[in-house]
Amino acid sequence: MHSKSTGLVGNGKWGKIIQKKISSISKLHFIANSKSKYLDKLDKIDWIFIATPDHTHFNIVNKCIKKKVNIFCEKPLTKTYTESLKLFQRAKKNKILLYVDEIQSFLKKKIKIKKYNYITRQKKGFGNPKDLLFRFAYHDFYYLYEKVKNDKISNIKIIDIKDCLEFKIDFEKKTFHFYYSLDSEKRIHNFNSINLLTKKDILSKMIKDVLNEKVDFKNNKNKSLFANKLIDKIIKKIWKFHYKIQLFIFL
Repeated sequence: MHSKSTGLVGNGKWGKIIQKKISSISKLHFIANSKSKYLDKLDKIDWIFIATPDHTHFNIVNKCIKKKVNIFCEKPLTKTYTESLKLFQRAKKNKILLYVDEIQSFLKKKIKIKKYNYITRQKKGFGNPKDLLFRFAYHDFYYLYEKVKNDKISNIKIIDIKDCLEFKIDFEKKTFHFYYSLDSEKRIHNFNSINLLTKKDILSKMIKDVLNEKVDFKNNKNKSLFANKLIDKIIKKIWKFHYKIQLFIFL
């Protein structure tokens, strides 16, 4: 018999994957979408899982916090550092747990950070540079957190945003070169020479540990805010890069 009761907001592709997992390890009371009336059901569950489009996260999480239910939110928590920080602060004030998906951390891969590091992720799909930051880079930034959390960024350089997203981040003594593409028939996810693709069911492992509170919630918060803050900086650089290209074409 399952000891935790859950609810799910989100019935898209990823929502259906989450549904299958939480149904097998908890008592799933309801499934809703972002426009459904589900708030009156939150007092009957221990955890609410949110797997809706990114732009809906802030409002949904904020409403769930007010209902004082523990929250698992698909990444990113929100699209900005400021909004994410507000939600973590409100969760703490209301004495509820808030966890942001960090599935890659459950791979337990030993990645050796070098002076110059190359991270690539490629697959077939659609999206724009900002999408790739939240879909791909967000998880990869979690790997960086423990290694560079106390380092200052000396430079961020956008290399390409036309057919891919390519950029470099220089910290005090380390450089990270990122290349993301949605134009590859083969799925690739490498951090230096380490293959980060896996067939292991790390999603179930993460969900079980979250429900049983066997994860470091404070560390998860710090990683999530770190990723948000870094993405904020990169987006500003992308806009400047885009402006320069448009200006060059115009001239």
